[in-house]
Amino acid sequence: MTELDDHKLLAEFARSASESAFDALVARHVNLVYSTALRFTGNPHHAQEITQAVFVILARKAGSLRRGTVLSGWLYQTA
Repeated sequence: MTELDDHKLLAEFARSASESAFDALVARHVNLVYSTALRFTGNPHHAQEITQAVFVILARKAGSLRRGTVLSGWLYQTA
């Protein structure tokens, strides 16, 4: 898969449940989400659980996020 921006990857995932598109989003943003969760909780185990939950929420809401949404900001706020 070529390097696509977050919005194109989200649209592809929402349209066709593309695992490769979602995997690319996770790979791109997992460190941000985990480090944010770890900073807030101070607990690596809780941070891992929060990280997983954030990406589950993203998978469920991928089709409803507006085009202008900055994904990294949305992920940070959700974490």
